Order: sequence, then C-alpha cells, then structure tokens
Amino acid sequence: MKEITIFAKDRVGLLADITEMMGRNGINIEFLSGEAVAGIAVLHMTFSNELAAVSLLEREGFTVISSEIMVLRIPNKPGEVGRISRTLSKEGINIQNIYFMGEKAKHGFFAVKVDRHDDAKEILKKYISKRNIAGVG
Repeated sequence: MKEITIFAKDRVGLLADITEMMGRNGINIEFLSGEAVAGIAVLHMTFSNELAAVSLLEREGFTVISSEIMVLRIPNKPGEVGRISRTLSKEGINIQNIYFMGEKAKHGFFAVKVDRHDDAKEILKKYISKRNIAGVG
C-alpha cells in the first residue's frame, strides 16, 4: 500500500481544498492524518487511486512524497504493538511512521512505514505466523 505525504504552508482551508479536489475527481480518501508544525502542514493520506491523487496534487503545486507502508492487522490487546516494535528494533529496522487506522472484530489496523520495507515485511510475516495472530498487508 502507498502512503502519500503532502507538505504545504499551513493555512485556513488547506484541508478543504485538497479533500474537495479529490472528491471532484472521484478519488476516495481511505485514510487521513495531519498536523501543522512551525507553519507547515504535513498530511498523511491513502487514496483509492494513488497515481491520480499524486498527479492532481503535483499539478496544483503541492510537495508530495509517496512511500510504501504496511498495514498490520493485530489483536487489539495490551502490549502487541510493543512486541512488534521490539521485534523490528532487534533487527535494526527503524519505524519511521505509525498510526492507528481503526478496529474491526477485535483487531487493530496499523499503518507502518519503515526504513527497510521488504525486510520488515518478511520479519513480521514470520512473527505473525509464529504467534498465530492476524496479518501483514
């Protein structure tokens, strides 16, 4: 899955402009997280059509970065994110971004961006298989 990170000068109406533009072009926003730091807005988004979204954003002058992310489906219980984080850190893999996407059937869905995507995916597949828990997408 691809995460699009948008950097822009923070201003009133920025989120409305971006989300309305996507809607007008039939692009569904699947996830959205954002914050403003020192006058810069940083939005993390996933879309139904990542290529079209990036094209629109770039055409409108936004600075955009596309990154691979994993979506982890794990039991929603204490300590599970800590165990996964420790598993990755023991292998020298840095978690660059993580956010909770929601819950369904007692499982939490987390989007995770790491510095070594392919390695992390293999490590987590083994971890999940060994512990007989949900999955990595």
